[in-house]
Amino acid sequence: MDVMQLSSLIEALYEAALNPAQWNGMAHRIAATFDAPSCALQIRDEAAPQTSLLCFTDNYDEKMLSDYAEHFYADDPYVERAMKIGIGVQVASSGMMTKSSLYNSKFYADFGKRGDIFHLTGAMLRISETALGGIGIHRPYGSPDFQAADNHAVSLLLPHLTRALQVNSRLSTLERDRAIGFGGLEALSVGVIVVALTGRLLFANRCAEQLLRLGQGITASHGYLRTQMPANQPALQKAIHDAALMPQGGSRTAGGLVLAPRGPGPESENKQPLSLLVCPAPGNAMGSDLRKAAAVIFVNNPDDERSPSEAALMLQFRFTSAETKLAAALLEGEQLEEYAQRAGLSLHTVKSQLRQVFAKAGVSRQAEFIRKALSNPILRLCREPQMD
Repeated sequence: MDVMQLSSLIEALYEAALNPAQWNGMAHRIAATFDAPSCALQIRDEAAPQTSLLCFTDNYDEKMLSDYAEHFYADDPYVERAMKIGIGVQVASSGMMTKSSLYNSKFYADFGKRGDIFHLTGAMLRISETALGGIGIHRPYGSPDFQAADNHAVSLLLPHLTRALQVNSRLSTLERDRAIGFGGLEALSVGVIVVALTGRLLFANRCAEQLLRLGQGITASHGYLRTQMPANQPALQKAIHDAALMPQGGSRTAGGLVLAPRGPGPESENKQPLSLLVCPAPGNAMGSDLRKAAAVIFVNNPDDERSPSEAALMLQFRFTSAETKLAAALLEGEQLEEYAQRAGLSLHTVKSQLRQVFAKAGVSRQAEFIRKALSNPILRLCREPQMD
């Protein structure tokens, strides 16, 4: 192997670290570089413990992959010896055991022979506190063993492979956290808007998008958040500015509450203003997509009077199905007589169910139950879906 081959391979590793899709062909490229038919890169979770192959050559069929993950990873002599020699140190099968002991081993008979895996050069690598990476480059029994030049080239490759795997692991963690965070924001039944210092919109969850489309109280104009009534825009921008400077000590207030009255017109008459709670953005916790975030704005729509979902009520208070339907009707403001008639039940039956609702909720009056249910912040988030 010449220097250009090794340099090209190292460059490809760093590209794969930034573009995970490129790991798919990396095992084939490594194997070809070392004139070997087989290669596998694995990730081991020491906390689980479990393993998975990041990439591998075609000699690994589905049966081999599942067998290794379920059984052979815990009894892999190559990994066992590499761990004893040292993490990050290049190892070769020729220095681990004799050819006869390897050939007669259960691992080779039950696993290695199926994939023509016999001679090895590779290493175990530290990726994180709980994760190890492993590279194995293989040649079949009867073929020439790896020579000193091959093993030296692997030792030169290892620091770059380690770093590439560490970067890949970190980016994967960030992407997972970002997906979890944004998924949680989308599920909220309150509007969530993230803006830059200038008020430029960076993110709006589904509920906030609906409010922006309605254009009553707040709007999106050329990509920027605006109050519908221009007179209220300075207050909103000041709150965003204060929230952005708060973490650096440039402001004594962290945004605060801003009211956004509905605009003129018959559709806005007698409507309460939107309540906008402006807060500092949590810095890097917002993820790379929102690295310019200055403020997070929580928007309450007073027109949204949806009650907690029946599923949430049933789970929270351990109601039966019949008790849940009655509880949901009470939260919607329905009278007992109205509910009994609609449900086709006698008033006596409904009152009996009501006593069970009160007992399970730990209250004695209807007003207490309504207050308890609607004051629970988690139940308020678990509301019935809103139709667009």
